[in-house]
Amino acid sequence: MPKSLPTVHMVVKNEDRFIYYAVKSVLPYVGKIFICDTGSTDKTIEIIKSISDKKIKLTQEHITSPKELSLVRQKQIEETETDWFWIVDGDEIYTERLCREILDIISTSEEKREGIVVGRYDLLGDIYNCQVKTVGTYNLFEKKGHFVLRLINKSNIKGLHVAGIYPLEGYYDGSGTELIHHDKTKYVFTENKLWHAMYLKRSSQGGNLQNTLHRHNYKTERGYPISKAQTLPEVFFQKIPDNIEPVNLKRSLAYEIISRLITPVKRFKRLLIK
Repeated sequence: MPKSLPTVHMVVKNEDRFIYYAVKSVLPYVGKIFICDTGSTDKTIEIIKSISDKKIKLTQEHITSPKELSLVRQKQIEETETDWFWIVDGDEIYTERLCREILDIISTSEEKREGIVVGRYDLLGDIYNCQVKTVGTYNLFEKKGHFVLRLINKSNIKGLHVAGIYPLEGYYDGSGTELIHHDKTKYVFTENKLWHAMYLKRSSQGGNLQNTLHRHNYKTERGYPISKAQTLPEVFFQKIPDNIEPVNLKRSLAYEIISRLITPVKRFKRLLIK
């Protein structure tokens, strides 16, 4: 266990189907959780407030432009007193195993360690299936796959700040170099992965919300089953309050039929793009 637990940074809007699970999945493993809501019109704020824990600091900012998101994230950096901060989106859910792995990396990390890159399953249809490995991948530190920089050691990066416009904002050092272009030896890739619900329905109000910051990426596609050897996030199967929607149901027969019809077309289009 590290000397000081990391501080979580969350910026959310209209995430009421998964925000409870995201917060609860990391809550036991962190010292503080800074959550900024940027104008939710669903039950997101109500759900966050219902999670009674002194670690959670909820603020609300009315954001009208994607440019303002960088200012919110910068403010969270400036308010963070711990060396490490942990970026968690409202649709990202962690397993206990992954959380313990992250804390182990922090506690045994070299003095010059700058960050931790977390692997992820991009879910399709339900929490049991995910996108194929060749679609929507990122290139980080000479590796390609489904992962994202999620923990940063601010004490080792001079002039750390956020720059750019959502969804292309990034974390930079004082010289203006983005962290993803730093020395790869200072970054660790986790063995375990998080569950990423970007392609699922994220709000009870559906996809017709007036949402400045979030792109509605709901997708109907087959993907492939997540290996049964992988432990699913425990929070999905724990007892939940009455105001929380269960999300551990398997995808419907209608989804299965439509995805079987649509997937070959999508694969063909991707081949044409290449």
